[in-house]
Amino acid sequence: MITDVIILGGHIQALGLARQVHALGVKVHLCIPDRYAVAKYSNTVSTVFLYKDNHLLLQWMKGRVGREKTTLLFPTNDEMVEWLDEHRTELEKYFYVGIPGRDVVNLFNDKTHTYQFAERKQIPAPKTWYPENLEHARLLAKEMAYPVIIKPSVMYTFHEQFGKKAFRCNTETELHEKMEEIANAGYEVKGLLIQEMLMGGPQYLYSFGTCAVEGEPIVSLTANRIRQNPMDFGNSTTFAVLCDVPEIEMAARKILKDTRYTGLAEVEFMYDANTNQYKFLEINTRAWKWHTISNHLDFSFIGALITYYNGQLDRYHFQQPITGKMAWVERLTDMAVSVKACMAGKLKWKEIYKTYASYKLEYAVWSWKDPMPAIMYILLSPLLYIKRY
Repeated sequence: MITDVIILGGHIQALGLARQVHALGVKVHLCIPDRYAVAKYSNTVSTVFLYKDNHLLLQWMKGRVGREKTTLLFPTNDEMVEWLDEHRTELEKYFYVGIPGRDVVNLFNDKTHTYQFAERKQIPAPKTWYPENLEHARLLAKEMAYPVIIKPSVMYTFHEQFGKKAFRCNTETELHEKMEEIANAGYEVKGLLIQEMLMGGPQYLYSFGTCAVEGEPIVSLTANRIRQNPMDFGNSTTFAVLCDVPEIEMAARKILKDTRYTGLAEVEFMYDANTNQYKFLEINTRAWKWHTISNHLDFSFIGALITYYNGQLDRYHFQQPITGKMAWVERLTDMAVSVKACMAGKLKWKEIYKTYASYKLEYAVWSWKDPMPAIMYILLSPLLYIKRY
């Protein structure tokens, strides 16, 4: 039986996980590489380990090895997914490692593999090109319809270096210039993708969130991620609305089944108005920000995973209701995003008010039972903004 969960990584994903795990009567331990994670202020966290490098993290974990396997390791970001996968053979002797199998991690954490998989399986996805070098990129640029975006195969290394998830290029000349700029900064061209840009913004972004076992969802929800920060190529969702889109659920289930996926997954799609299709974007193989919208429906994705490891799957059979106006919001960032969008003429104040007034809201940070993270989030927000953006 799982008695402890070690959460790897901080911020809002970790806070939501900590509260849900604690509600199950399971002890929570938080491992973070910097002291600014709001989750560390939660009264649901028993232990906080601040580590300077991953070697120290591994040594700390080895010090927690007991006679029985009772601890789940669970990541909140792609870097920790890859770290767990790298040390999987050693760690899974003593811990439950809460990520999909090695082949699945490699398939979805490397977007080159992801989009080639989609092509093989004939899953609708944005048209994608794979440049080998700058000269190859120049040749490919002649066959593209613009605008296009440049994005990395592996996101976290790119974002750390450039502070963006993608770059928009409106012309062939812009594409040449941006590719050269990225290459001159030392980023390998072979690690980049060029992709058609789907228009319409975050109102067309959707996700199917699930905990699945051998490709079969135990629990699932679909959300329309109507606002994100920044609004064009968002690093994080700020407002997500519960919805029911059968086409998305059907496509997501096919992907999960074809890969025999086990673990938590956020399967992302974007609606393409030109083709009237929901196009597959990626899968996050760890926790995502809006996962706590499930609190309104009396279940948790991490709870379902714990139930699976405990051999008690019969206790979890939730499936998303078709009706119910529910939403998740990270209020502080969402208000900043909304004001900026209104000032730029991209949103109307009435639309923002309607989203807050029309839905039963799940707050990302605030909780009467656990108020300190929200207080510290407000106090630390200038610092967090600088660090993240």
